[in-house]
Amino acid sequence: MVQNHGKKKRAKQRAQRAGAGHQPSVTNTLHTHEPLPDMAVLSLVPHGAGRALDVDLAARLVAACRARCGPCQKSLATKVRQNRPTLAALAGVVFGLLPTVGVLASAATREWAPLARDAKARNSGAEALAAVEAMTDEQVSELLEDALDHWAAGGVPEEQIAGLIKFVGTDGPAGAHVHAEPDTGLMEGMLPYVDGWQINHTLATKVVSAVWAGCDSCQEKLTPQVVADRATLAGLAGAVFLTPAHAPRQETPAAGPVARAWIEQAHGKSRTSGAETVLRAVAELDEDDAEDLLEEALDVWDDSGAAQAGIGLGSIRQVPPRQRPADPMDTFRAAGIEVITLDDLDVDLDGIDTYHLAENYGVFIGQTATLEGRPMPMLTLYPETEGAGIQDLEHRTDWAHWGLHGVPDMDPHWRLRANIADRALQGLVHVGPDGEDDIELWRAAEKVSLPAEWWDLLDQVQHVLVAGPVKEGSHQALQAAGDAGELLAVVARVTFT
Repeated sequence: MVQNHGKKKRAKQRAQRAGAGHQPSVTNTLHTHEPLPDMAVLSLVPHGAGRALDVDLAARLVAACRARCGPCQKSLATKVRQNRPTLAALAGVVFGLLPTVGVLASAATREWAPLARDAKARNSGAEALAAVEAMTDEQVSELLEDALDHWAAGGVPEEQIAGLIKFVGTDGPAGAHVHAEPDTGLMEGMLPYVDGWQINHTLATKVVSAVWAGCDSCQEKLTPQVVADRATLAGLAGAVFLTPAHAPRQETPAAGPVARAWIEQAHGKSRTSGAETVLRAVAELDEDDAEDLLEEALDVWDDSGAAQAGIGLGSIRQVPPRQRPADPMDTFRAAGIEVITLDDLDVDLDGIDTYHLAENYGVFIGQTATLEGRPMPMLTLYPETEGAGIQDLEHRTDWAHWGLHGVPDMDPHWRLRANIADRALQGLVHVGPDGEDDIELWRAAEKVSLPAEWWDLLDQVQHVLVAGPVKEGSHQALQAAGDAGELLAVVARVTFT
């Protein structure tokens, strides 16, 4: 459904960035965009490989992007494309820091980003610049457009970016080490469940984020901790090697014989009776073989693209949630009419099932795809009570409007619970700050085993795109709601129980 829409999405972003354009004055007055950003930050990254950079040109282009001036962007971008060191530095500031380029990035950017991260880690940009200089005009244009999408977002002052660049991959005077890390609960629901084994999800998240950031010092420090924590190691390795999509890997001849044997044994065992045996076998590996297995697993995590989609410079600061519609009861309160809710009553709700006190939904399963063509499970909501619908979802959730194109944001607080023994879904809930469910949109009335193909996909991706509401449980209704702009959506985690 969302496959092959990358170019369309990037074109839309470019149009939003360019705006209607500002025409130069007919009196030949100099056309500028103030204030110009301080682009001295370009000299802090190695991607220009020591070549002369046109910092003023880069500043004027970024300023034109932030002002949405199409004519200036067009003329200045042409000059930047001809100045490959400046382009490499401009893109290197962005993609040398980010753990992932996001699902909307072009193929040229996705191929170049690992070189950008490696250049930052090694403080040598010769290879990254050589790759930019070897690009075609079309590839250079794609790389520049992707970089400008981040620069145009703004949100983070250039001096703050400069400070982040200075500290990435270095130790401060107090031993402080800084690089962008995802939510420390990122791995919850992503690593395979093993009864009785306590996985350290925070440790798993830190080592994977260090890999995504290309931070060798953090990897070196964290590797012994993961090797010693065999449950966490088994989870990290099992997440990538138990599934047919990732293992066994023919391109890992460097793996030792024990690690290769484990990988081959693990292949295809996800959610089978043999999975637990394979995972528990990690505990029997000696330290060298365990470290070998971890290195192989982290290589796959590095290539997985599983980092947060669409992370950018502007997302370093917290973005406020979409404003919810006003409470309809406020109208009565404004008119002087007393409104009494359950919260106002001194009622002990312990032991009372509050699920049926709110609006409820039914669900049907489906499948979509990321912009890179990777399959992704999908769950669609339809109303089961009279008040259920888009206004109810807008009031109770922070989901974004979705038009069937692209991938909505992932919210780790939304959980789709699935029962392993029955291969059945249990419910869709939002987990509050206290760890308790504070919103329950759907609860399974009975256990229904899912189709094997869909369950296997759910197990592999361990996230699900949730969309709704539709008028009835059909894919035709989903398409109609999307065309009418009446869909909300979120990417939720899957929690296996």
